[in-house]
Amino acid sequence: MAQFLIYKKTDMNRKTVSDIVDFKGVGIHSGERSCILVHPAEPGEGIKFYLKSIEIPASFEYVSNTVMSTDLEREGVTVKTVEHLLAVFHLLGISDAVVEFLEGFEVPIMDGSGYEFYMMLKDKIVDTGVYIEPIDLRGYVRVGEYGCYIEAHPSVSFEVTYKGNINYIDCGDIFTYKGDDPEDIVKARTFCYLEDVDTILERGYGKGGSTRNVLIIGKEGIHSEEGLRYPDEPLRHKVFDLIGDIYLLGAPIRGKIVSYNGGHSLNIELIKSIVKNLPAVKIL
Repeated sequence: MAQFLIYKKTDMNRKTVSDIVDFKGVGIHSGERSCILVHPAEPGEGIKFYLKSIEIPASFEYVSNTVMSTDLEREGVTVKTVEHLLAVFHLLGISDAVVEFLEGFEVPIMDGSGYEFYMMLKDKIVDTGVYIEPIDLRGYVRVGEYGCYIEAHPSVSFEVTYKGNINYIDCGDIFTYKGDDPEDIVKARTFCYLEDVDTILERGYGKGGSTRNVLIIGKEGIHSEEGLRYPDEPLRHKVFDLIGDIYLLGAPIRGKIVSYNGGHSLNIELIKSIVKNLPAVKIL
């Protein structure tokens, strides 16, 4: 069995925001107008979503859907597509905040990346001076099989790699984020293939998608207005999504994660596997 430990004390502090920050837009899948407020929170309160008087902790325990997005549900209330905002919280070290929905139930897609969240929040970080204890990965974990799986290895820092093939464009097949600069990944947009658009819409997803907020890849190349922001933008977005999903552990993790053609479902499986091997650990 893999072994894990929680550090008792680290040089990492809990962080929140200095004041209320609002974001307005459309839900990528619902197509509905969305307005959220990110509020400051007390140290130890964690990340919580608030909709229809229901409080939903940003925890793997409340994940209700991993098809095309990561959704949380409690007492019949769902908040949808939380991964981009959580990824920015993770990258900025925001451990305590309340996300209130004033309109809609899906986190707005903005430009399809985390860049607008990042730019609005990065100068509003408050260090509370209260230590946060990261999960220290001391053993090997693997979920999935064949061509789609994720491995987690011990490491002195948090590192995420995505390895997979992207059709139609020459962008390589691997990207690693080592935590050097969030802007290496926060601009990477969600993407899909042109031939899948009709199917996605028929299944009830992507109602708010457009060439302004989705990187659409086809046989003839990129069909989105802006073109590529990075030469390997799809790979970077996959890493960005994983960083958002893994924050549903409720604390930073110290380890090396390598995803082979993984997605939201495997990301959540990985979290559950880590927690399964932490029977005596309190998840913050």
